[in-house]
Amino acid sequence: MTWSHRHSELTTATPAQLWTRWTTAGSWRIDDPGVEWARFDGAVVEGATGVVKTHGAPARTIEFTRVEPGRAMDFTIRLPLATLAITHDMEPAAGGTRTTHGVVLDGPLHRVYALLLGGTLARGLPTVVRNVTAGALRDGDA
Repeated sequence: MTWSHRHSELTTATPAQLWTRWTTAGSWRIDDPGVEWARFDGAVVEGATGVVKTHGAPARTIEFTRVEPGRAMDFTIRLPLATLAITHDMEPAAGGTRTTHGVVLDGPLHRVYALLLGGTLARGLPTVVRNVTAGALRDGDA
C-alpha cells in the first residue's frame, strides 16, 4: 500500500553542511521551487512539528518522524486517508557524500495521490537534491 520514488547525488558537501541545509527552514523555499515557505515550531527532533506552504496548496502541518543528525531526516504530512513522507538520507561514498531524497505515499488512497501528486514530486527530486547540495557547499564556504 505504498508508492515511492528516490533520487541520489554524490556531493563533496560534508554531512554537517547537508544537515544544516536540511534543518534550516528558510532554505526550503530556496532549495525546492515548489515550496513557498516553511517554519519549524522548535528544534528538529523526532516528534517536532512545523508548517510548510507549497505554491497553489494550503499550508500543511509536518511532523519530523526520523531525525538522525548527520545521517537522516524524514517528515510526514497527513493527507485525507494517506500520508506523504519526505525522506532524506546521507552516507559516506567514494569522493564525498551520497545524499538521497525520497517521497513515499502510504495509506488507503495512496494510488490516488500518486496519480495526482506523484509525477510532480518525482520530477522535482533531482532539482531539489542539486539545490540542497549546491547550497550546502555555498553555505560551507561562507
